[in-house]
Amino acid sequence: MTKIPLVDDTAPEILQCTTCLLPMQYQTIKGGKFLWQCFKCAKQYLISKNMDDDMEESWSPPR
Repeated sequence: MTKIPLVDDTAPEILQCTTCLLPMQYQTIKGGKFLWQCFKCAKQYLISKNMDDDMEESWSPPR
């Protein structure tokens, strides 16, 4: 019988950008959600305070 490993669904210690694979940095709380941003490509994540809610991904406006 082959053992199947369990899925590790714990929250990561570092939030990485899905485009650049660099660590994202926490900015502020916006609309009741935590705003994280990648400073290389300007991708933003809005993550709800409640871990059961969805996560929104967007790009910041050009400078």
